[in-house]
Amino acid sequence: MPQAHGSPADLDAVNPVEAGRARSRALAALILLLVACSWLALWANRGLFNPDEGRYAEIPREMLASGDWVVPHLNGLVYIEKPPLQYWATALIYAVFGVHPWSARLYTELAGLGTILVTAWLALRLWGRAAAWRSGLMAGSSLLVMLMSHQLTLDMSLTFFTTVMLAGFCIAQDARTEPHLRARWMWLAWASAAGAFLTKGLVAGVLPVLALALYSLLHRDLRPWRRLGLLGGVPLFLLLVTPWFVAIQHRLPQFFDFFVVREHFQRYLTRIEQRYEPWWFFVEVLLIGCLPWLLPSARALGRAWRATTPREQFDARQFLWAWCLVVLVFFSASDSKLIPYILPMFPALALLSGSAAEDALRADLRATALLLIALGIAYALGAAALPHLVHDPQRLPYFLRIRWPLACMAVASLGGGVLVRSSHGDSVRLTLLIGAASYLGFLCVLWSARALEPLYSGAPLAAQLPPALRTGAPVYAVRTYDQSLPFYLKRLVTLVEWRGELDFGLSLEPHKGIASLQQFVPVWRTQQQALAVMEPVTFDALQRAGLPMVVRARTPHELIVSRR
Repeated sequence: MPQAHGSPADLDAVNPVEAGRARSRALAALILLLVACSWLALWANRGLFNPDEGRYAEIPREMLASGDWVVPHLNGLVYIEKPPLQYWATALIYAVFGVHPWSARLYTELAGLGTILVTAWLALRLWGRAAAWRSGLMAGSSLLVMLMSHQLTLDMSLTFFTTVMLAGFCIAQDARTEPHLRARWMWLAWASAAGAFLTKGLVAGVLPVLALALYSLLHRDLRPWRRLGLLGGVPLFLLLVTPWFVAIQHRLPQFFDFFVVREHFQRYLTRIEQRYEPWWFFVEVLLIGCLPWLLPSARALGRAWRATTPREQFDARQFLWAWCLVVLVFFSASDSKLIPYILPMFPALALLSGSAAEDALRADLRATALLLIALGIAYALGAAALPHLVHDPQRLPYFLRIRWPLACMAVASLGGGVLVRSSHGDSVRLTLLIGAASYLGFLCVLWSARALEPLYSGAPLAAQLPPALRTGAPVYAVRTYDQSLPFYLKRLVTLVEWRGELDFGLSLEPHKGIASLQQFVPVWRTQQQALAVMEPVTFDALQRAGLPMVVRARTPHELIVSRR
């Protein structure tokens, strides 16, 4: 009697290679699905942290509420430090899903996930399946990439667009790309450069130009400059970026001086933002941010500058190395430094690390297991010594809550290190084990962030207010400005003796603020009911002055009082 055809057993017997590939594809799809679901589910775990998350959640909320999609506003004041692309995207997300902390983070989460997928896809196009797995896993489990993909700032959006730009450029220049397709890939690069420009401004154009110049010097090849597709790319770029610039300059004549001169040149060349750090600051950020991939990254940065292709062919590894160096040096030379500024170099670094030779990479990964074990021991010691490391008695109870997350991080890191040391698999398997240990440890970081929410978010403060006080009464921010509080209250606040980053907006509309505490006192006394946010030291001073106040909400660093 003939046997049935098409059963799994028959397929294995007839074509075991194809059956093995099918199982590998199914496993890969399952891993990607699990990572994507957990990646996107993590944003709802905690409140918005100050200052960045509160700011970048509130601007699109006000944009959607006011209907003004040209001039961004923060707390009702003109705020033009950055272009509006992320604000537009988040406002559209609010319109579909409502205004929530998780919807505020959705764009950043998607940008992070997209960056990882583009990194893996570019590695697949250039170097094959194994390099794609390694590069994607390294990008997705690097500490700084994981953190900034779940932290609401503009840096992950910039990194996504610059990564797509690098991918389009590298494929367009690759010798294996069909000549008639090169222009299309360059169009993708130009369009992505426009997206990066509308996210953080001129840096989106400066970095690739410097990187290509350095590559040309190293490879002694000027041909990529002739293959930039300028005739089609420049008009496309201008078509995407010009309308907003023209519209906002028409609405706000001060735009060019503030946005271009102050926010780009003066911020980069001077210390007006009070963000000065020593020149080696980003070296430290790189060493910590690339964990646990410290050894493969060091090898990549130390060796990838050498040419791997003939002079007449484009060398993607050498160009990506030039990109990494330019990003690191460019921001290190600035007098304004913040941790996520060098984030755009991390996908390129993952590509360099993931495309390394099998034997060298496997040795680095097995040595990385020892680093994981050392980190696990450090986490365990940190959990044990935590009560002695926090000297502020008001903050100590909150930090004690992260002892269990630290202990779990220790278990994940130690377990991952032991598994890698005992594994005899290839570099892809070792990368997967290390990446999984890093990802599990990061889940614990988010757990600990939830425990620290009262210290860094206005969410617990707003939650303490009685419903009757949430609407109607004016709200004053006295000598402080909690960036996340307007988002949770869904209301603007009047700034009292505080200007900060809203100085430009207040200079345009000074009537929207109160210049001094002395001017605020009679205003407060005449109110039937009002709310004021302040720090404990300000509260003590006003209480001694006899100002009528009733404490309605309190966290260790600020409180909300009502008029009566």
